[in-house]
Amino acid sequence: MKRNLTTYITALLIVLTATTGCKKILDLEPHNSTFTEAYFTNGQDANSAISGAYASLRRILLNNSSWHVYGDVPSGEFSIRSDRDNQNYNISNGEFTGLNVGSGNWNWQSYFQLIQQLNLIINKVPGIAIEKFSNRDDKQQIIGEAYFLRSYIYFYMSRVWGDVPLKLEPDLDINQAKNIERSTAANVLKQCLADLVIAKENLKFGYNDENQRAVRANKGSALALEAHIKAWSGDYSGAEIAANDVITNGGYSLLDSIQYPKVFIGKSLEGIFEINISYGQSEGISLNSGGYAPTLRTPYVANKADIQWPVNTSYINKIYRDTSDVRYKTFFFQAQSSDGQTIKFSNVTYADGSAQNDPRLSNNLILFRLADIILLRAEALNKLNRDPEAVVLLNRVRKRSGLVDYAGSGDALGTTILEERLRELFYEGQSYYDLVRTKKLPSYNERMSTQFMDGSPLGGWLWPIDPAMFKDDYTLVQTPYWQGKL
Repeated sequence: MKRNLTTYITALLIVLTATTGCKKILDLEPHNSTFTEAYFTNGQDANSAISGAYASLRRILLNNSSWHVYGDVPSGEFSIRSDRDNQNYNISNGEFTGLNVGSGNWNWQSYFQLIQQLNLIINKVPGIAIEKFSNRDDKQQIIGEAYFLRSYIYFYMSRVWGDVPLKLEPDLDINQAKNIERSTAANVLKQCLADLVIAKENLKFGYNDENQRAVRANKGSALALEAHIKAWSGDYSGAEIAANDVITNGGYSLLDSIQYPKVFIGKSLEGIFEINISYGQSEGISLNSGGYAPTLRTPYVANKADIQWPVNTSYINKIYRDTSDVRYKTFFFQAQSSDGQTIKFSNVTYADGSAQNDPRLSNNLILFRLADIILLRAEALNKLNRDPEAVVLLNRVRKRSGLVDYAGSGDALGTTILEERLRELFYEGQSYYDLVRTKKLPSYNERMSTQFMDGSPLGGWLWPIDPAMFKDDYTLVQTPYWQGKL
């Protein structure tokens, strides 16, 4: 009887770590060649493995709301209550260390568990005979997805920690596993782009099964990621080309303003890559488990009086100078109050029916969508001094929100595009990175020290790594800014 891959790996991990004196930091999911050769024998095995990789990514991004903690909290979007969420209150102030900030935010071990699985897929699936798959496209899809996911998780890690260990081969034997030094962020991003070349060769636009729309990667997902990586690297020419390919050939479309809520429920025509969180598919999030509804209270969650992350009125007023903006009315509830709520992700259902004591969130986590890529291309065009083209794209997004066309240019246009992103992508894990990339962070989060963006190579906007990881890995060095601060 064939055992489930995740179950087998977990059981094997327990046995091996119990009998091994030194656990390698980057080898948290050990394997042996007999196991991997026996498991990766057909298309069903390969599909199970890639499904497990998506499940691991979901756990990583949802764990302690890390997607929002890294991408939103330090941007200044929220006036987090110190008496209700002291850890993230400190993070919103740029205090990435301290007694109230848990080491879970500093630790990348779970990321390398996912990388180990992706490296196994990349290593083993190409060797499975094509007749063992339902069709050739299925094999290519899985290979493309694995390269996409590895590129995505390394890009994600590099935006959080900068330099990270670059591990491209699976550890088939724990006794042969070696710790490796942190690679420079530039080399990590170079590898991300190399992975995307292979991903794009194996992936196609569109979906054979509409149930997989956005929640499984396709060529549009890979191009969207490429656009983000190149913009982050300052390669605006490359970012513009990749973004244009998504917009022109991806088959995506902006939903009209009346259908805005459907974008955040998920699998809309606007979605490019999302994490599935569907109550109807038994993947909704229990809000009683803590931490998953910090922006909501009554009337959006029954019997919930407290809100941990109310909107920051100062930030809102800075980016929403025109409150007739459809998004101001659609994305927020009582935005000018001390308990203002962000209601983009408020599709709540109740597992216990009318009793309403067991709320479940059923909104996908949106990682890439068309409006994001349109505005990213507009940013790139502005940087390339192609302002007339940038304005057309900017106004395409503004029109949906009921705003008048913008007609500026130069730096003023660049600021307008940035603020359009801050409005459009509020609470979508993007704002902090946008402000870091454009070097505008202190202008929008007055609580963030200017030392984070003073041009210093120390990288104060990056996160430290967990000192506990140094115990078994002498190759690691702390993120420069945080040396001596933990």
